[in-house]
Amino acid sequence: MDTQPSMPPAANEVNETHGNTPEMGGGLPVIEYWVRHTLSPEGPKLWKTLFHKSACLSCAWGTGGQKGGFTNEDGEVLQRCMKSVEAISAEIQPPVPTQVFADRSIAELQQLSSLEADLLGRLSIPVILRAGQSYYERISWGEIYAIATAAFQKPPERIASYSSGRGSNEAAFLLQLLLRTLGSNNLVDCSDLCHAPSTVGLKQMFGTGT
Repeated sequence: MDTQPSMPPAANEVNETHGNTPEMGGGLPVIEYWVRHTLSPEGPKLWKTLFHKSACLSCAWGTGGQKGGFTNEDGEVLQRCMKSVEAISAEIQPPVPTQVFADRSIAELQQLSSLEADLLGRLSIPVILRAGQSYYERISWGEIYAIATAAFQKPPERIASYSSGRGSNEAAFLLQLLLRTLGSNNLVDCSDLCHAPSTVGLKQMFGTGT
């Protein structure tokens, strides 16, 4: 039996970037990255979104915040990172063609890298993978409500939530209220995954994960 340790994944398998992604997180490369995106066909819509009043779509830091634009909640100017531009660019791209789900099985979609999946477009319709099937299928909102209603009628210990970092703080607050009214405290969000390394590091350094 082969007992040799498995090789670690190649760097590009772990830290995948777009061909035009700058190699550093600040300075002229990032400015050049902004210019390429804002001069592209989606540029006007991207600039409009960059100046709106909201938190960053990528990290939820108050970039823009109630001040709008490139000013954060501390009043510091020019506070807009590359990841924020990437996230907004992903949100305003055209929808994924519905034919993609008819032509590509789950097995085929699983072969895509994270970047390739993102470049398919923005998910604009609800889809479902039914038991025993190998293709996503478009689903009506009426059926979605029926599935959700049946799920919420299960015992509280069988109910859990999972929310996305792309959602707002207000939506997350309402979601946890909903779960608590149903008697469940199984509240999970994306930070359990994407902030797991920082949580470990913060605990080791400061004794707390927050």
